[in-house]
Amino acid sequence: MKTSTVFESKDDWTFLNISTQDYTHGFHLYPARMHPEIAKRIITKYAQDTKKVVFDPFMGSGGVLVEGILHGNNSIGIDVNPFAVLLSKVKTTPLNSEKLNKIYEEIIGKSKRDYTIKHYHEETKPTSNSLKLDFWYKPNVIKKLQILKYHIFNIEDKKVRDFFKVCFSLTSRKASYQRNSIYKIYRINKEDMQRFNLDVFEIFENVCKKNIKKMVDFTKAMKSSKAKAFSILGDTRKIEEAFQKVDSDILDNGKVHLVVTSPPYGDHKTTVAYGQFSKHPGIWLELPQKQLLEVDTVGIGGTRKIKFEDLTSALLAKIIKQVKRNDQEISKHKNLYRADDVYAYFHDLDKCLGQTSKILKQGDSHLCFVVANRTVRRVTIPTDEILVELGKKYGFKHEKTIYRTIANKAMSLKNAPENITNQAGKTMTRESIVILKY
Repeated sequence: MKTSTVFESKDDWTFLNISTQDYTHGFHLYPARMHPEIAKRIITKYAQDTKKVVFDPFMGSGGVLVEGILHGNNSIGIDVNPFAVLLSKVKTTPLNSEKLNKIYEEIIGKSKRDYTIKHYHEETKPTSNSLKLDFWYKPNVIKKLQILKYHIFNIEDKKVRDFFKVCFSLTSRKASYQRNSIYKIYRINKEDMQRFNLDVFEIFENVCKKNIKKMVDFTKAMKSSKAKAFSILGDTRKIEEAFQKVDSDILDNGKVHLVVTSPPYGDHKTTVAYGQFSKHPGIWLELPQKQLLEVDTVGIGGTRKIKFEDLTSALLAKIIKQVKRNDQEISKHKNLYRADDVYAYFHDLDKCLGQTSKILKQGDSHLCFVVANRTVRRVTIPTDEILVELGKKYGFKHEKTIYRTIANKAMSLKNAPENITNQAGKTMTRESIVILKY
């Protein structure tokens, strides 16, 4: 059954030679970010009136919010990940570069002095047992990170302090034994560890200089914009609850006008583990530990459901039946029933669509989802088409779907789709931009 049609756009949506690091977009690594040009193009088309409010129900690191306020639109984002919320707030907050440079000089000067006199600030060590410092860092790296953390945490201005927390977070990652992959937490091999000799203070200096320069560019671009961004720690399945944290004068009688988002492509256990990625920096930064460690569980599809309900998508029912059949063949000796994961993901996505319909202004509003069709049990999951079917019962009408080749996106080219040794499959190389009208 086909519910979506390909929209043959004359525009190039690949953006192969366009940077994803301009302005504050390049502040910090984050998995599977939407290309900023997608958000920019959609906002420019569907929110020409800057009175329109842009909303991202799966905010991640805040790229949509950055593009929204650069365009002059008040923007709101929600995410269950406290590290994503911090990163998004920093990326959407203009700061004075002279002040940042002055405080940066103070941090690095005091830190080098403390390291020389062996004043390591033991109280700044992460207290969580889930971050084994000696396993991930060299002893002198731990000491330098402790010193930097101490001086950053003592900055009086909260907005400036958060800016340098993000710089510290990237420094802590670059100075660790973690592999470059930003999926799950793996350590580099022993040979590479022996050669690993990066200086923490030098890394921090480079990160700060780069980010301050990007902040200069962002602040200049924001001069003509008075738009505000709201980065909210919350669950898209409870949007109305999260919206209580937004200034009422920002909304249009409690409503928004444009949704631009890229939800997780599947449950976090088998696609992108946002929680694992955020775990180490979040613990260093003393973010709410319970929420931080539960990101991959509370995210959409993170918890299996007791029973399957009819979600009013004939295509989804057909796909789940195919996955179930392959489950029986592949999982004869293992309890790896992936149909449950597929259903849990779409069950939660359906809830998010229902909640979004409650805060989206009817008439000439649009919802733009950037998704990819993954493979489960060797069955292609047509998420773009299923999304269209699910949206019908909430009043969303399919306008068009644009297909683009994924470029410049931090994603692995292969995975282990059945978690079976020596069984690898290709991951998603194409995205669908599904545009629904409400």
